[in-house]
Formats: sequence, structure tokens, C-alpha cells
Amino acid sequence: MTQPSADTVAAPAAVPAKRRADRARLRLLLLRALALGGIVGLGLVLWHSIPLHTRMVWKTYRAALVTGAPVLAIGDSITFQAAPSHLCGAKVINAGIPGDQIDDLLDRAPMYRRLAAPRQLVVAIGVNDARTGHMDIAAWSAKYRTLLGFFPKSALVLVEINPVDLGHPGYMPVHDRDFIASQNAAIRALAGESGARVVPAPGASPTMDGLHPDKAGVVLWQQRLAAVACAG
Repeated sequence: MTQPSADTVAAPAAVPAKRRADRARLRLLLLRALALGGIVGLGLVLWHSIPLHTRMVWKTYRAALVTGAPVLAIGDSITFQAAPSHLCGAKVINAGIPGDQIDDLLDRAPMYRRLAAPRQLVVAIGVNDARTGHMDIAAWSAKYRTLLGFFPKSALVLVEINPVDLGHPGYMPVHDRDFIASQNAAIRALAGESGARVVPAPGASPTMDGLHPDKAGVVLWQQRLAAVACAG
């Protein structure tokens, strides 16, 4: 009778050993995946614990640093909503942040100057500065002038402030329309000093809430901007 070889006898023990090794590798992979998922999850939790305004600011810094887009649009929620993705055929960094005022742009101007070298700078700010209890127009104009000084004069495109629609049922009457008129006059005067181009405010603009442009209002805002920024 033929005796089994040593290899044949050892085979049954080798199979369970291989299975144990495979299971150990699988457990290790699962543990690594869980650890990675935990790290990612923790990162998301920490990211979302940061105030939205701050996260939006950081995103604009990153876009300015990474994309190198030749047009930078700074402003408030109207800028955030209406700034085009391209202007005069060039990519736009939309750095509009809802709620921003002139002081916010002044705080970030040094960083934008370091991170970006825009061929055109679109400045569309002011409506949030026109709320009840606003600063006087001389102080606002001085801050706007300081803001413009951070950037080359040849790059400047200044957008006047859209009128608010007091008759809109969704509008909260917190803005001073006379102050907005003074702001727009100041913008025109500062443009005269700096040689900047000015996008004039329309007599009226379609809005979704008396302040922010609806789809038609966004189109109008972009058309007015392009007509000035891309002329000659």
C-alpha cells in the first residue's frame, strides 16, 4: 500500500493557516479603512464647526492662490450671487462673501494682493454699509479709497450699488436709500481720482426679495458689468 507523501500530509494544515493569514490581512485593511474614515469624518466635523463666513473666506484665498485667474471680484452677497464665471473671456475668482461690508474687504485686501495679481479687479460693495446706524459718507469714502490703494489703478472696475425695492413684499426696510445715493456718488468721484471704470447702477433691478437680484436681475448685473469692463 502506497504511503502518503509528507507534502500530502501537510496540505490540510497549510490551508487553514492561509485562511487565517487572509483574514488577518482583511481585518487590518478594515481597521485602516475605519481609521481613515474616522480621520476624514473628524476633519469634516472640524471643518463644519468653523463659521461659514470664515470657510468662505478661506475658499477665496485658496482659489486666488491655486487658480491664478486674471479677474478678481470682491464684494457682498450680490457679488457672490451675480459675479460671472468669466469676464471678457477671462476666468473670474468670485470672492463675494454674503454680509460683507467695506471693513471686511479692507481686512482681506493685503492677503488678496499677496495671493492674486488680477488683471481686473471688480469691486462691488456697499449695500450692507447702508443699513440703519451706518457710518457717515466721509468715513465710508475714505475706507473705499484706502481699499482701492491696495491694487493697480489700471485694474479697477467699480460697481455702483443697486437700488433697493421698497415695494417688494419680501423686503425688510433696513437700508438708507439716500445714503446709497451718496455712496454711488462717492464711487463715481473715487473713480475719477483713480481712473477706474464705473458700472452705473440701474434705475431699477428685478429682485427676489427687494435686495438680491433674481435670475433676470443677475443677467442685467452681468450685462452692465461686461459692457463697462470689456469696452475698448
